[in-house]
Formats: sequence, structure tokens, C-alpha cells
Amino acid sequence: MKVTLPRKSLHEAVSIVGRAVSGRNPLPILSHILISADTDGIRLVGTDLELGITCTIPDSAWVLEPGSLTCPTKTLSEVLANLPGGDDVTLSVKKDVVHVQGAGSKSDFKINGLPAEEFPQLPVNETGTIITVAQSTLKEMIRQVGFATSKDDARAILTGILLTYEGGRLRLIATDTHRLAVRELCLPDDLVDPIKAIIPSRAISELSNLLTAAEGDVQISFGYNQVTFLLPGDRGIQVQTRLIEGQYPNFERVIPKDHNRKLTMNTDELRQAVKRAMIVARENASRIVFSTTERENLLLSAQSSTVGNAQEQVSVVTEGEPVEMGFNGKYLLDLLAVVDTESVQFELTDALRPALVRPVALNGPDMSYLCVVMPMAIG
Repeated sequence: MKVTLPRKSLHEAVSIVGRAVSGRNPLPILSHILISADTDGIRLVGTDLELGITCTIPDSAWVLEPGSLTCPTKTLSEVLANLPGGDDVTLSVKKDVVHVQGAGSKSDFKINGLPAEEFPQLPVNETGTIITVAQSTLKEMIRQVGFATSKDDARAILTGILLTYEGGRLRLIATDTHRLAVRELCLPDDLVDPIKAIIPSRAISELSNLLTAAEGDVQISFGYNQVTFLLPGDRGIQVQTRLIEGQYPNFERVIPKDHNRKLTMNTDELRQAVKRAMIVARENASRIVFSTTERENLLLSAQSSTVGNAQEQVSVVTEGEPVEMGFNGKYLLDLLAVVDTESVQFELTDALRPALVRPVALNGPDMSYLCVVMPMAIG
């Protein structure tokens, strides 16, 4: 194999597929990426057997000799980032040794690769149902639920994000049992079978990093125990991952169906008040107490035997009886960081039952997004 192409294009492609490469995998071949060249252009693949990312550089004019090679991801990326000389780079292989040279450069790298035939093939996704979503919308949906996934590997199911589709409603759901986030999107109801899939957090995180605010749709296709995301653009970026097996908890039982008290506040004012109160609260399990002593003010208080205490007041519109509830300040900050509306609404019942939090859109609560936060005891 021998190719000559712009160094920037190759370095970007190596960086993209390198996101799927794990430095902790005991198999040496999985620290490499696969580069193949043929009449369709140049294709790069990285995988750790759970997650796979593919990227294409679609110009066959750069292919001088078709073939394949593998190269250590980190080494190749560092060479491409620091290689002096012109804009182009030549990549070739002979007996599993990869030769890298920049146009007009006096630098000459020969990197030990491994046989291309040893590189694991990504599973063929026998495409079933396909969902199409604008990439900017999908990126926003992931941002609004991703913070609520569990970091405890002992409950692997909760470390992923549940994707469901039924009756024209696409939903992403995440929970760590202390909070629950649900983001919903209405789509044309032209799919036959309902979908329920638990996608690993790592795959979702890497996908989100590759999504942009630019126009274009992502095609999500589901096969047996796997899902593939095809991103828009001529680079043909695909993110493919195995799904997490198991039964996701019945999250709908956790969502409060009614409330007798409601607090509506300015999102940024509340965020800043919680952030300041956390200076003290983080020394006491991050506990912050909400109390409405006056109709137009919410008092946020935190105390610690080692630091002292803090009090903040936030303007509030209240409905119902006075409120006195404790919340984990870190959970509140995670939630408020993804609320983009000017105001936010807390729907409450009593001090020991979960709070339902929604953004407030121009004409009322945003019914496409909700978050449930469990309270903390304050007695």
C-alpha cells in the first residue's frame, strides 16, 4: 500500500477513529488503527471490540498502490502532528513496517505495525429500523440526559442511555437512581416496530464529541445487539457500538404524576445561588435546603460544622403551601447547566418525595424535557 494525501486530512481522520482505541486493552492489535486504500479512497478504522469508529477520505487520486496497514494510533498521531515539511504526507508499508514521510521533509519515520489481516473486522450491521435525526438536535438531546447516567460499573445497565421509539416519539432516558432525565422528540410515525436499546455511555460520549451544530442528519440504524450512527458529511463517519444487555428499570414509575406546590425561578439566578452555596454545602454531603419563608423569595441555605453556613435568596413565583426541602447541590448544578430557557420550574409534593423539574418555555413548561431529582432528608 502507498498513499499520498494532505497531512491535515489524515491527521484529522486518525484523531477521529482513535477515539475508539483503548490504551488499556491487552491485545496489541487494538492499540492500532487499520488504514485501507482502494479505488473508493482511504478508509480508517479504530475499535476496542465494544466501540468502533470508521472514517473515509474519499479521493482515489491519492491512492498510489491499494492495500492495507495497521499502525499504533498514538505514535502515528504524534508523528503527523509534528512532521515538518510541506502539506502532503506519504504513507506506505513493507513487511508490516509503516513508512511515513512528509513532502520536502528530511524526517523519515519507520514505525512497526502489525499484519492488517489480524485487525478485527467490525460486525456487519444487518440494518433493520433506521431513525433520522438532525445532528444538532441529537447533540442537544445527549447533553440534556448524559449527566444523569451512573458511574457505578456494578450496575452496568444504568451506565448507559436508554433509547426508545414508539408511536412517533423518540426518547433518551438516563438515571443513576438519584436523578432521572428524559428528553423527547416527535418524529414522523413511519417506523413499524418499537425500539428499546441501552447504549453505552462511552459510545454516546464519543458520538457527542463528533456531532456539530452544522446542518445535516444522523442516520441511526439498529441491528442485532448493536447500533450504528452514520454522521452527515463526505467523510462517512460511523460510530458503531454493542448495546448493553438487560432490562432497564421502569423509569415512568418514578416520574411524579401530580403536585401541590410549584416554584418558578430565573434559571441563571438559581444556578449562581446554588454555586455559591456549594462552597459550604460540599463539606456536608452537598446538601442545600430550599425554603419559602416569603411569597416572592426562595431561601437557599447550607451549613457545615467545619466551614460555617451560607444563605442565598432567589426571586421566586410560588404556588401552593410553603416549601422546605433538601437537595444535593451538585445534582442541581448538573441539571441547571443543561437548561437553556430563562426560567425553570420545580413541581413538588412533600419533603420526602421526588421533585419534577422542567424548563419553562415562552408559553409554559417545556413538556419535551424533564428531570426528576430525589430530595435529601433535612431533619
